[in-house]
Amino acid sequence: MNRNLIRKIIIPSFFIIAVLIAALIGLAVTSSVKYDRLKKMYEEDEEYISAKNSRVYHYAGEKQRMYVTLPGYGEVWVNGLEKMPLSEVDPDGLEKRDGRLVYAPGGEVASLCGIDLSHHNGDIDWDKVKADGIDFAFLRVGYRGYESGELNLDKRFHEYAQGASEAGIDIGVYFFSQAVTEEEALEETELLLSEIEGYDIKYPVVLDWETIGGGEKARTDDISVDKLNRIAALFCNTVAENGYIPMIYLSKIQGIFKYDLDTLAGFDIWLAEYRDRPEFPYLFTVWQYASDGRVDGIDGEVDMDIAFVDYSKERR
Repeated sequence: MNRNLIRKIIIPSFFIIAVLIAALIGLAVTSSVKYDRLKKMYEEDEEYISAKNSRVYHYAGEKQRMYVTLPGYGEVWVNGLEKMPLSEVDPDGLEKRDGRLVYAPGGEVASLCGIDLSHHNGDIDWDKVKADGIDFAFLRVGYRGYESGELNLDKRFHEYAQGASEAGIDIGVYFFSQAVTEEEALEETELLLSEIEGYDIKYPVVLDWETIGGGEKARTDDISVDKLNRIAALFCNTVAENGYIPMIYLSKIQGIFKYDLDTLAGFDIWLAEYRDRPEFPYLFTVWQYASDGRVDGIDGEVDMDIAFVDYSKERR
């Protein structure tokens, strides 16, 4: 190969490499200078840093926060709702008397004691139930199968409704819903309304829509929030149009993550949360606080409820 050609190729290559090395050194020096200047600015300008943190703090504090513990995630937080009223229950006013929760914020009891039942509770001596201090009972009218989707009546509803009424216990009713469309919700509501006709229903008529869980596949597993809210609104509006007080039964998790309660803020809530003090932050008027209660006249365990409103005196 011609030596002049080799010289022409090699010399420019060395020149390019030298330029690149110089550029990298310059970049490193420049970055170091900029970092030192930035570090010095933050160290000296404490007022600026404080103001920045303050803005972030106030921005995050514009809405109420709620902390919830979720399986697999631990504690998580969500922003509070804007239209849903907050709970009016003072936790310090809750106390146990004779093994049951009562609400007595000023020392005087301002709540009523209740239970909720389905045919699984078996034979019931309603006079003994009344004598044991039970003021009201929610009775299941019917249910939809979570796999088949078929509608069913609770085989003891009429027996329970007659027995409770004759014993002087105020009654409300609920329907265990697995509706996935508004048409199915209307079917459930119409069935319920036809079965309670003729009874003195003083307590609310309740939509009890639940997820199944436990690894079982249900037709409601993939229902959207929007669809569920439309189902709830249709049920409650239809119930109200027929002269009854509508209500939605829900757990804390359902109320926070599955329902959009801002769109349902006009309907009463029956909260299911098994503890001595509820953590649900929004307004509820009935609270199912235990599933292992004991009541004379009923064999086995029973769901226990406390009402913060005397629905027997509520105007519809």
